Amino acid sequence: MSFLQPKPVQLHSISHDVWQGLELDLGQTLTRLKLTHLSAPTTLILLDLIEAAINAMHAQVFRKIVESDFGLNQGRGDDYLEILYKTEVNVHGSANIARYCKNNNWYISARFSDSPNTILKLDSPVTLDSSVFKTSRLIDALGYRLDIDSILDAQNGQQLTLVAVPEKQSLASPTSVLDDKAQALSLSNIFEKLQHGLIQFSGHGEIVAVSPSLLALFRLDTTATALNALGFAIPRNFYNDIIWGVALSDNNGIFENYRIHVKFPDSDNASILFNVSGFRDDREIIHSLWQAVSLDEGRTLLSEGSMLDEVRIHNITRNYVPQLVEEKARDALRLGKNKLTNEIRSVAVLFCDIVGFTSYVETNANSEAIIDTLNSILLRVASCVKRNNGSIDKFMGDCVMAIFDRPSDALLAACDMQAHAEDINTLRHHAGQKVLQLRIGVHWGEVVIGNVGTVERLDWTAIGDVVNIASRIEKGCHPGAILISDILRNAVDQSDDHFFDFGDTFHLEVKGKWEKLSVCQVTLASHRTDDSCSENLHASGN
Repeated sequence: MSFLQPKPVQLHSISHDVWQGLELDLGQTLTRLKLTHLSAPTTLILLDLIEAAINAMHAQVFRKIVESDFGLNQGRGDDYLEILYKTEVNVHGSANIARYCKNNNWYISARFSDSPNTILKLDSPVTLDSSVFKTSRLIDALGYRLDIDSILDAQNGQQLTLVAVPEKQSLASPTSVLDDKAQALSLSNIFEKLQHGLIQFSGHGEIVAVSPSLLALFRLDTTATALNALGFAIPRNFYNDIIWGVALSDNNGIFENYRIHVKFPDSDNASILFNVSGFRDDREIIHSLWQAVSLDEGRTLLSEGSMLDEVRIHNITRNYVPQLVEEKARDALRLGKNKLTNEIRSVAVLFCDIVGFTSYVETNANSEAIIDTLNSILLRVASCVKRNNGSIDKFMGDCVMAIFDRPSDALLAACDMQAHAEDINTLRHHAGQKVLQLRIGVHWGEVVIGNVGTVERLDWTAIGDVVNIASRIEKGCHPGAILISDILRNAVDQSDDHFFDFGDTFHLEVKGKWEKLSVCQVTLASHRTDDSCSENLHASGN
């Protein structure tokens, strides 16, 4: 199989669209090198290298701006510049600096080489300190090597080359089964490195025996007084739930993943959160394994109790969390991040509203069937979004907002929704119920997807002019129709254009805009069925 060498990519920042392309190019390169099994960790390395290079470039560009263009700093030192830079990024993000880089030809060049064993070449216009890379140990663990060479040019930059070392790639050990001696040695090392400990309790709740490592963790000695101090430091709810609660359970005295905060005997604030598992033996002795999870000083960061309870709570609340948030959270974890970061990307924004539902509610105010009717319609709308590769951004009463990476997918979803609405209304008409039509508006453009709200309540949502215009288009749409902007129509791939019939362009007054917006209606092409169109269009996009 032959592989085309991907073209170099110039990066001023990391946008959603560019990152998707880099992941595809990386996948092709790893396939060529027969390293597809290392795709996930190599993606993490790729992100780390690019982020470090871009951050270094942005910091250097910011220094140039404040020193030469604004005359700031003036001998105040690097610490002052660092404070200014962090303030700029925290307040405005990196968009302003990225825009300056683009306008002044500052960029990181990334290219995937077709030379033997080479994965990536990254050209940076500024010098990079190897200490800024978080994945150095991962690079070595995967059998890779990162070469850093100077670039001889006016900007004194550097070139990073990620190489797969053949001799390190072939050092896999044969699978074996640990014997008792090897298993005991491994467990001993785990206890020493991770500061795990054992505590044995009697059925009355007294500590029978304890690992020295746990006593050392609490800065206690091995005297009987220290054992008593540890026993009193363990909260009463642990004894209620585990020591005595397990005796009443029907799981043979086994308990797993119980979390408990234990305060330091000599401190009123500091505590350690433990994950505890164990069992009760035939002599009614409780054997427990204590794994330290986190040190909390002054406040509780993680909850106590059984992790199974947390799973149950998650199962109850997960449907209240937007699917886009859950998907992005998984992506963040995969890339080694612990929070969702703002994104600037081009998307199709779709608004779908149930026409006349407000008056329907007013005339059926005392009927619980209102919720059933609403949920029945929204279920079908949401299914259309998911089936066509979109994500629900939010439900707003009887209105749905969804976003799509491909404009064609948004149009397919809209056509799908109207087809389902027609089927529903046919049934409602025969049953003598009020017909409820959908009104759909779609627009295309660049949005910011990020965190909006406070610490107590955050929404990760799309905001910007494109969202507002899409909402206005939906308000100007006739019931039972789909109205789109000409901008969206022009964004549809030419190869996908024949799947749809577009109406004549007309102009719509949009609140807050001086100029009227060019829009048109759209339907599924008359020579296509819903299923065949969807399948063929999605196939053409893969």
